[in-house]
Amino acid sequence: MKMICIHLAFCLLLQGCSSAPSTPHAPGIATALQTSHIAQSPEEVVASLNRLYNDDQKDCREIGTDLPRGHYYCSGLLIRATSDGDYLPWTSSPGAIAQGGAAFSWIRKDMHPGTMLNPSGFILRNAKEGERYGLPGYDAGLICLYPFDASTSGNMRHNGCGRQGSKPTTQAVYPQPGVPHRNAAYAWGSCEDIGIRTVAEWVEYTGDLQAGDTHNQCSWNVDSQTGWNNALAIAPLYPSLDFIWNELIMATVDDGYSLKDYIPAVFLYAPSREEGLEAARNFQRKLAANGNTVPIVRLDYQARQPFSYHVEDQAIAGS
Repeated sequence: MKMICIHLAFCLLLQGCSSAPSTPHAPGIATALQTSHIAQSPEEVVASLNRLYNDDQKDCREIGTDLPRGHYYCSGLLIRATSDGDYLPWTSSPGAIAQGGAAFSWIRKDMHPGTMLNPSGFILRNAKEGERYGLPGYDAGLICLYPFDASTSGNMRHNGCGRQGSKPTTQAVYPQPGVPHRNAAYAWGSCEDIGIRTVAEWVEYTGDLQAGDTHNQCSWNVDSQTGWNNALAIAPLYPSLDFIWNELIMATVDDGYSLKDYIPAVFLYAPSREEGLEAARNFQRKLAANGNTVPIVRLDYQARQPFSYHVEDQAIAGS
């Protein structure tokens, strides 16, 4: 995800990342469609997505333990905008597998970009929403959060979450938040690692981002509520970067094939509908061919309710 100086001159990575590899997992479409199921109606999906987008709570609690988790666990939406190709869009690219981390983004009414690099992609259902509907919800595997796309492709330091810049730091190594939740084996942040705890410290460390070089960011532990609150407070401090998405790194413990079970919808960015429609339809077909029939929903940040369903967008009738 090479960061830019100009409004859309990026390398194709964060919300698209690298092309994923071809995979032997996919069965023939004729066979798969016979076993594919529709877990939620389009109306249920749209209502769920809009509710999560507008939910600004900041105290997510882990199911079963009541331990604090990051904001992604119960609010907002974890998304990946990606390109279409001869692979399954939810699987990890060879580069991401080698790095040990794949890039996602998170949107909510108080944290979303002004645009998207790729006009279509998919959404992951969080753990709390999974519990609400009795469906699979993403519970563990995320590592860190950057307030802005941090150009992490090829960053081999802590799966893409380690510091990339050459800024000097203290030699001390500070502890990560010591909360024994189910994601404790993954959650880590370079900010916490070098003793940065506040917005002011992050800004002082990171320096001027206005030129578009975001390599010098440190990352927040993805399950630190303080880190999330800091990230939310940081974004408005850089108004010239309001078109840039944030970046979350997910550990690539395998090729990511199982993520298909957490996908409630394919999204199509409304301002770029014509550009993204065929890719979105292909994503929908590929998911159905692998056992998960989901709707395509339009995403329009300017609308009061940003997610909507349109029959004419669908490649699969009734989805």
